[in-house]
Order: sequence, then structure tokens, then C-alpha cells
Amino acid sequence: MATRVALLGGEASGKAMLAAALRQELALQAPGLDVVIDDIPALAEPGRYGLTLLLAPDPADGQRGEAADALLREALQRAGTAFQIVHGHGAVRVQQALRAIGHVIGQSLVVDDPALTLGRGRWSCENCSDPECEHRLFTGLLARGALTPTLSQRERE
Repeated sequence: MATRVALLGGEASGKAMLAAALRQELALQAPGLDVVIDDIPALAEPGRYGLTLLLAPDPADGQRGEAADALLREALQRAGTAFQIVHGHGAVRVQQALRAIGHVIGQSLVVDDPALTLGRGRWSCENCSDPECEHRLFTGLLARGALTPTLSQRERE
């Protein structure tokens, strides 16, 4: 496996810490996978990376972080480079990145939480951009009839 993963983000995005954590996790689970911090995206070279991860700015970085993020997104979109956005801090960010990498290489790199799969776990959906997760959640809720209005809701309408 010769997949390269690029990490992009603003100055205070924590790219170095995430790269170190990913290298440690991947050394055992997916040896040969290369994690690279790309400060200036090599957008002119299509296929240089198997996956590009854009680290969402920390709200504490304010307008400066948002501006850097906007420039990176614009450059990636203009170049036609597909990318996955990674939110959160610490272990949450590592898990999101591992999930994205695992999807690309066709190997689960994180342990799935059965409660989340069933839509019953604690989760912060506003920080998640996984359409497969949303599809599983709402399909499961529809199958169980959990989205059917209750009698009191019907009476109000």
C-alpha cells in the first residue's frame, strides 16, 4: 500500500500534533502509509496524495484562522482536489482522520461504537460531515418508526 495522506491547515491548526498521532496509530494498523504536512498544497500535481485532510480552524483562532481556512478551501476547490474536513481536538480529531483514511484504504482503523451505529450514542453531529453516518442514522430511525409523529404532535397540527 503506497497511499500518501496530506494534512493541510492554518498555522495554529495542530497539523504537527495530528501527524505525529496518526503516524503512531498507522505504524501498527497500516504500515507503509505516509502522512505528510503540506504547508503549500502541491495542487498542480494531480494524484500526489491518496487523501487530503483539511484541518478545520479552531474557533479560538478567530478571523485569522477562518481566513486561512477559506484560502485553503478555495485553492483546493479551484484545483479540483478532493478533500475531507477534520474537526475537533485531540483524540476526536485523530479518530475523524483515521475514519477518513480507513475509508480510502478500505480498512476500518477505528473501533465502531454500537450505540452510535444505532443512533443512540452521544455524538456531536454539527462537527461531523459524514453522509454515510447520517444515512445510517435516519434509515435506522425510520425502520424503528422513531420518526413517526406521536399522538400529541398530531393533535397540535
